[in-house]
Amino acid sequence: MTANGEERAKRPPVQGAAAVTKGLRLLQAIAELGDDATIRQLQARLGLPRPTVYRLLNTLEQEHFIERNPLGGEYVLGRELLRLTHQSLARSSLQERARATLRAIGKQTGETVHLGVPFGCHMTFVDKVESPEAVRMASYIGMPVPMHSTSVGKAYLAGLDEVICEQYLAQLTLEPVTHRTCTTVNALRQELTVTRERGYAIDDEENELGIICFGQAVRGADGRVEGAISVSVPRYRLPDNGQQRILACIRSLCSDAGLV
Repeated sequence: MTANGEERAKRPPVQGAAAVTKGLRLLQAIAELGDDATIRQLQARLGLPRPTVYRLLNTLEQEHFIERNPLGGEYVLGRELLRLTHQSLARSSLQERARATLRAIGKQTGETVHLGVPFGCHMTFVDKVESPEAVRMASYIGMPVPMHSTSVGKAYLAGLDEVICEQYLAQLTLEPVTHRTCTTVNALRQELTVTRERGYAIDDEENELGIICFGQAVRGADGRVEGAISVSVPRYRLPDNGQQRILACIRSLCSDAGLV
């Protein structure tokens, strides 16, 4: 037994802590198992009855501490953990690599910049640079946003291998967020084709009325698409040449940082 294990063994049991302990052990098992974090593997790892594992999983999923991968069915750590630990945990490789780029884009454009990564069938903002303007897009780190109605989501989908992209399209619930939201798979598929050809995605008031966003898929150190960077602008503040200026800024700075 390790020193930490011996210390825990000496501590008197805390009343009512059994369920909390099981939940924490479950979170640890999900993190350790990675892509193998299925119900069967979790039950085998923890040695708990199947109904108990189901109950714990349902509770943690409802509170967004875990999420179920729609493609493979395995469980992953959720956005609430990301929100709670953002300030204290070391940033991921992509966040570290993209941070300076986000700041540079924010400085040049004067607008809000987001870094989004996929969590299940939505994107989650894992970093941002706030616009200094009084009127700006309302968002927060850890905020989940749909894939089909946002520039980060569409840029990410368009950057994927077509087989994986189609797997996502089969799982997405294309609910209207505004009256401009794309709500059919065929229409979204066509828009992704256009996005691939031009190299960037646009959310033209599809996720928030009055806000237009421009998204660029970004790649990890291994060259695979891991997320997307977007710039969000109130439409009234976008000048005639603003779109091309912002797009050129995103592309140039992301390219200089080796993110595209």
